[in-house]
Amino acid sequence: MSIISISFSEENLRSLDHLQKANNLSGRSEAMRVALRCAEAEVRDRESLNGEVEGVLIVVHSSHNAPVLDALKHDFQQITPTQIHSHLKSNKCLEVFIIRGEAALVQKMVASFQKDDVINYVKFVQS
Repeated sequence: MSIISISFSEENLRSLDHLQKANNLSGRSEAMRVALRCAEAEVRDRESLNGEVEGVLIVVHSSHNAPVLDALKHDFQQITPTQIHSHLKSNKCLEVFIIRGEAALVQKMVASFQKDDVINYVKFVQS
């Protein structure tokens, strides 16, 4: 196997250690391989979208990150006919978007949310 060097924030390390313990894995390397397989599966699912797509996008973020989220929501308002916002515990917010639009734009929206570090969780469920 190849050995690589990766820089992680303290929060990333806590998440990695949690993944390792929760799945009874032997070490961080094994946890990274599991995380990579999960990410690959999610990308394959997103890439398989085609034509007109409908579904639900679930986003969890810290409540103080609203300006970043507002910009993303504005960029994709043409494919989000409905959005629900709810305050959660631990100073977090839940956003639920009903999505309807061309697959390429839906893929771009999901990827935009996933790559932003201020967003804690992103999941797209196709109807």
